[in-house]
Amino acid sequence: MCSNLDLQKQVPCPDSELFFSEAAAPVHNAFHARNFAALDDLYTRWCSGADRFPDGTWKLSRYGRNMHDLFTMWNAWTKHLDDINTWQQARPASVAARFVEAVYWRAYAWRARGRGYSREVSKEGWELFRERMNRSKEVLEPLLESDPGCPALYALMIEVLTDIGAPAASVRSIFDEGVRKFPEYHGMYFAMARYYEPKWGGSLSQYERFADEATKLTSAFEGAGMYSRIYWLVDNPAGVPFDGLETKPPRWMKLKSGFEDLMRRYPSSLHNLAQFTSVACRSEDSALYRTLRAKLVGYESQMQTGDAIDVCDRRHHWTP
Repeated sequence: MCSNLDLQKQVPCPDSELFFSEAAAPVHNAFHARNFAALDDLYTRWCSGADRFPDGTWKLSRYGRNMHDLFTMWNAWTKHLDDINTWQQARPASVAARFVEAVYWRAYAWRARGRGYSREVSKEGWELFRERMNRSKEVLEPLLESDPGCPALYALMIEVLTDIGAPAASVRSIFDEGVRKFPEYHGMYFAMARYYEPKWGGSLSQYERFADEATKLTSAFEGAGMYSRIYWLVDNPAGVPFDGLETKPPRWMKLKSGFEDLMRRYPSSLHNLAQFTSVACRSEDSALYRTLRAKLVGYESQMQTGDAIDVCDRRHHWTP
């Protein structure tokens, strides 16, 4: 775990997925123990944005994700819904309890649908998917109407609307309201970017336009970093990986500028450094790759996307 002193000294911090998953422990433990006061306290604190990871993202983004993973992993749907109902009865003013219920219904919907191709989903699977996803939406709607003090509700609603194929205007309305109130919450930009992904019915040109728009909206606190973050989301074979050929987005100069800004703002994050190194590997900038690679010595396992690190080393003639 990286201490605040480490961050102040700009000491490299191994903020890998394991590091991020440590945020799951207090959430999972409190839920299993039915410590609803602790769950509410965590939600309130993380909603403020004061607690962040070394890469600059909010711990809040892991609250809903942690609960989603817990529901999916344990597969105890009846018990967990009972736990949520007990939480709501014990603390009727709890927004966190309603938020977690919405997370539950979305996770339960995906359990019915499965993660395969849409053509592989049965008629009954689609029926349950839509019913449960609509339950999630119905839970979220009154929370959003009550002017919530937490951006996670907006991000989750964007995800749910994307899942059910809602019209663009409906999704943009939630996004625009959310970023007006919470302009620094990365999760809303990430959720909205997903709506424009080609595999969700968008297109590469739409995705690029949104990446540019999001970069402008966040320039005051991220510089050009949001462009790189948004393409980082889809930097995989099933998404929109950077191939270095400059024949389609993402554009190398934009990516490079974005990662440079992220490194200036979050110099302790090996998570950001590893992704920058991975992207640089696929560029023609060997000098940059070698500079970044030298900083990654001892933390090679952090670089998990794109070409293998030994392939990158040979391509750019890097040696220890």
